Amino acid sequence: MTAILPYFHVRDGVYQYERRVPLGVQRDHSFYQARFGGRPLFRRSLRTKCKAKAALAWQAAHETFEALLARPVTSTAEERTYAPLRAVTDHDLVAIAARYTALTVEPFESLHRRANVDEVAAAELARLESDLEIDGEAIKIAFRSRDANPTSCVMQPASEAAFVIAEHGFFAPEGSEFRGAIIGAIRNGLEQGYRRVSALSQGEALAMLGTAVAPVQPVNTMTLANAVNRYLTDRQPPVKAVSEMRLALSQFEQVVGRKSLAALTRDDARQFMAWLSEKKVGGRTKGSIVRHLSEQSIGKRVRMLSASINHARDRGLFSGDNVLSGCKVAAYAKSGDKAAMPVKRRLQVSELNAIFTHPWFVGCKSPSERYSPGTHRLKGAEFWVPIVALYTGCRAGELGGMKVSDVRLNDLHPHLVVRDNEYRRTKSRRARRVPILDALVAIGFPAYVESIRAGGHERLFPDWTARVRKGGGENDYPAWSNSTVIRAFNRTVIPVALGERLSPEARREVTFHSLRGAFKAMLAAGNNVTPVIVNAVVGHKNDDLDERYIGEATIEETYPVVHAADFAGLVLPASPTLP
Repeated sequence: MTAILPYFHVRDGVYQYERRVPLGVQRDHSFYQARFGGRPLFRRSLRTKCKAKAALAWQAAHETFEALLARPVTSTAEERTYAPLRAVTDHDLVAIAARYTALTVEPFESLHRRANVDEVAAAELARLESDLEIDGEAIKIAFRSRDANPTSCVMQPASEAAFVIAEHGFFAPEGSEFRGAIIGAIRNGLEQGYRRVSALSQGEALAMLGTAVAPVQPVNTMTLANAVNRYLTDRQPPVKAVSEMRLALSQFEQVVGRKSLAALTRDDARQFMAWLSEKKVGGRTKGSIVRHLSEQSIGKRVRMLSASINHARDRGLFSGDNVLSGCKVAAYAKSGDKAAMPVKRRLQVSELNAIFTHPWFVGCKSPSERYSPGTHRLKGAEFWVPIVALYTGCRAGELGGMKVSDVRLNDLHPHLVVRDNEYRRTKSRRARRVPILDALVAIGFPAYVESIRAGGHERLFPDWTARVRKGGGENDYPAWSNSTVIRAFNRTVIPVALGERLSPEARREVTFHSLRGAFKAMLAAGNNVTPVIVNAVVGHKNDDLDERYIGEATIEETYPVVHAADFAGLVLPASPTLP
């Protein structure tokens, strides 16, 4: 009878239906717990000592077991939606071996302890040891087999490898040495496990209570890509930062591959920095110089990826070391040609005077011919944005998203409010109030503001437009610093105005952002304003001591000090006639 019908067993003369739950089902922990109570052996008494009656009852028990298996096991591979696959490391192989050692040993280890005080546990231990002896030859065959049989109740390294590869997203195609290494790690873990089971049975090993029986924690499968995605989801940085971070990640994986955070090493970080130091950029547009990535650019990419690891650590998703923290970028960055790559600097007063003689400021031929001299005066962004930037030190994005309501001309201390709004995000999310200098008032800025207000416009510079950054959504911020006005100022106005003062074979050393540098230097060097006040006005952070004991200066403190400040020797054009 038992030769005809499988899963027949006799206990105390009563026939039983006993069947092991397939390993594939056991891995779906919630399903396994719900359907089988977390017990690897399914046992139903057939309630008879008669073989004939047992045969009739067997079918019902068999159908019950099959029904419990009815729901498909969720595949970890289906949950993975990212690419590329992860590289297999020695760290992973050690963790895989330890995992399968624990899977093999844990049931026996526990029963050996409980058997000394529990007759049921002693009987279960005897049964498991008996089954192990009966299945010994099948286990040896399974170890040697190269065929994967996921329905087997005996662990097969080849079959287990397919599960491990899918679970962790390893790059280990059929026939590769990576797959072979994983199969070897599983076989090694199983063999170590069975050796310990044998030693426990023969009294050559002690069933321990500590680390020997504690479940081995599975290797943390979080990759750098996972950490970056989690950081971007939780922090929601501007789309430019998202793009830069994804570029850094793509380049890191191009060099190192996709590894778990736990498997990353300092050598991986060094390899990444060395690769970046060889990379060249530039040369795509007129005046752009081909050059190696700067130390600042390399450092920024390393810091971005490091921030995602720190975020994972802060959220309790990863507890290992951050190998990208504290990297010595300067040891890898290449020294550029200083003649071709001059350091970015502020604009000098003599250069400002030359710039403000450009047709944008003194008169152009027509609204459509803005670069040719003439009598037509530009009254919008071309005229006012550079001048306001020069007298406030505001960044392009801060001015581009400035609302008319943020211009407080009638306040006791006239100022601009720089804060986050639907048009732009401030750097470091730091809001501040920028004093409106007397010199800006004198040139006619209040009249310009009132004309924009009377026109019903919301933004201070309504004719200054910019597109949302590539990859951004409808709620993302426009790329003000890459808008037509800023590009034209950098690529046309400055080169035409400064002419031979700038080398045509070198990177532009002065740009729109140099107006901000000129403003800060005017306050600090030209008008002897203290660093705490200067930093509060331009939005720079003070040193740690000042931050702790002074904090940020208020508009009541900054305005009286700076409102009368001006550039010595600066000659500005007359304000255009406003309607």
